[in-house]
Amino acid sequence: MTRSTRTSYLLASTALVALAAATPSQAQQLALEEIVVTAQKRSQNLQQIPISITAISGDELDRIDLNEIQDIAIQTPSLEFSRAGGEAQLYIRGIGTNIFGVTVDPSVAVNQDGVYLARTQMGLTQFLDVERVEVLRGPQGTLYGRNATGGAINLISRKPSDEVEGYAQANVGNFGRYEFAGAVSAPLSDTIKTRLAARFIEDDGFTKDLDPRGADEIDDQNLFAMRGTVEFDPNDDVTFTVVADWSDFTSHNRSVVPRDNLGLAESLGALPQEFGQTRNDLPTYYDWESGGITATLDWQVTDGIQLKSISAYKEFKGDFLFNTDGTEIDVTRSNFQYDTDQLSQEIQLSSTDDGPFQWIAGAYYITENKYGALGLVRAPLGLSFIIPNDDEGEAYAAYVEGSYQISDTLKATAGVRYSDESKDDVTSVGAVQDLDGLDSILPVGNFGAPREASESWNAWTPRFVLEFTPNDDMLFYASATRGFKSGGFNAFDRTPSFDPEFIWSYEVGAKTDLTDRVRLNASGFYYDYSDLQVSTFINGLTLTTNAAEATVKGVEFEVKTLVTEELEFNLTGTWLDAEYDTFLSAQGINTDGSPRIRDLSGNSLINAPEWSINANANYTVDLSNGGTVEVFGQITYRDQVYFTQFNEAAVGQDDITLVDARIAYTTPDGSWQLGVYGKNIFDKEYFQNGVRFTSTSDPATDTSAIGNALGYPAPGAQYGVQMNYRF
Repeated sequence: MTRSTRTSYLLASTALVALAAATPSQAQQLALEEIVVTAQKRSQNLQQIPISITAISGDELDRIDLNEIQDIAIQTPSLEFSRAGGEAQLYIRGIGTNIFGVTVDPSVAVNQDGVYLARTQMGLTQFLDVERVEVLRGPQGTLYGRNATGGAINLISRKPSDEVEGYAQANVGNFGRYEFAGAVSAPLSDTIKTRLAARFIEDDGFTKDLDPRGADEIDDQNLFAMRGTVEFDPNDDVTFTVVADWSDFTSHNRSVVPRDNLGLAESLGALPQEFGQTRNDLPTYYDWESGGITATLDWQVTDGIQLKSISAYKEFKGDFLFNTDGTEIDVTRSNFQYDTDQLSQEIQLSSTDDGPFQWIAGAYYITENKYGALGLVRAPLGLSFIIPNDDEGEAYAAYVEGSYQISDTLKATAGVRYSDESKDDVTSVGAVQDLDGLDSILPVGNFGAPREASESWNAWTPRFVLEFTPNDDMLFYASATRGFKSGGFNAFDRTPSFDPEFIWSYEVGAKTDLTDRVRLNASGFYYDYSDLQVSTFINGLTLTTNAAEATVKGVEFEVKTLVTEELEFNLTGTWLDAEYDTFLSAQGINTDGSPRIRDLSGNSLINAPEWSINANANYTVDLSNGGTVEVFGQITYRDQVYFTQFNEAAVGQDDITLVDARIAYTTPDGSWQLGVYGKNIFDKEYFQNGVRFTSTSDPATDTSAIGNALGYPAPGAQYGVQMNYRF
């Protein structure tokens, strides 16, 4: 898509919005629904919150078979998702991380029913009985704390209901996909309500393995997940909720495709590969289990004060074998094991009266026990390098935020959070003389003494907001917010720790209901990003250092309109300018063997497309029998992205346009629905992520030791039939 085409796209979309605003007056009774979110840890109308938020309801997720965070990135301004092997990475407005291991933390916080999930993998399961997904863009350091420099994603489950109700869903699609999901909610007495939800998914994967020595399937998934909720309401002032969940996932891991001729496998005669095919010679796998229990107390202490307590235990265990070079030649394989658990407690006090001064205060504690290990198998050397990490983390925080209504149109908000945390790490590096990786029974020969280190950090993260509301339908705001991401250790080496990174965000925005049927929200932002935790190549290893500064500027917009009673049209978009101000990074070696240092000033940040646009429409036709037919379609455009700081085409993805559609029939009583859907219906071929690995490259061809370029394919065209029953 050229810039002129993009301009035409925007002009056409704007014309549609104008058409909606000019629809004849008899349709003025139509109105967009109010969206209630808990982004500021209390229930509020989305249009009255001075934060850039996208909220997607569970019904909207069902519309086009949106099953996980990867899927909602299509419709969410500035949210980018990429995956390397079984590891997923989240970016918002160019802020994220591609660093692996239990010794590092994400830059986008994922929260499940108010509980921060310290390991991102815990929140990347398939959506299960979701009421709403909220994506908060920009640093959320005051109310959400550490590791939310990019933003936060809140997953909110459906609650037990006062009456018996539920649903059952079935989905059959290509790639051998079968899916069944359902939930039932029922009161047990006047004070106790329950809800049980479950989901099962199985498919053969979107890639065919042509090598009989490997897995029969790859890029596949087999998931079973369930959640039980019990809500106890002894009186009008107290609600006590207990949620227990568990998920079990098995697969044959992800495919990877060589993207240049620097690989040792290519030198040894590996055959070329096409999208949708691989020659995987290994019985690869990615299996994990995750679950936990959350207890929440809501207590209206007085007419004007509410107390909330959230206690949670979560755990994640994973086992992972990956064909690192992605070919039928046995060059390198990666073996990961994870065993992590967390215990957290948060207590909040907040005002609930209607006075001019509103406030919230809280205290937070989390402790993490994290074990991770890498087995890096080098077949040509006959060795398996073994690198285990035993890591513990502990964090305390306290926060307070208050808002004062200065006048009928002006409100000021100020808040601050203090965070204090510590981490202990034991890491060793060794090898065994076989190709069994972490499954080897041979004793490990360590290369020197293990690293035994302890570090601690603290930070103040304030937030300031000024709001102007000239009427009930318009909110204008300006904010300044500081974000903080925890320091950590290099997971696969014994080098020293790295420090936290910080970001100052300055944002102006508007939330407007131009008419009852036209909503326009927009924001502009400027980031000053310092002490970035970035990957660089030193002494043959990829290491994390605080080696960069960056500036991020951008504009976002969301338009929602009811064109007619039958037609709803939505348009979202982001323009992003995210560049490194200073970044000296090693890439490869010079002829004398010294590191080759590159000045990356002016390069784009990782996963930061200049333009991303989504347009979708939903048209509902009322039939003479009382049933309805609903037609949904969307077009998504994303500009070129790079997956490393070096901004190479071989480790990036050109601009891409995807088209999705769905048509569904609902019976007159609303209980049954039959739908047919398609995602990426024109079968566009593109990469979700890319890397360079020196472990897979051939020193004879990769003379500068920059590494072999590899890409992780995204699914092609997906289509299926859905059947839903509600009672």
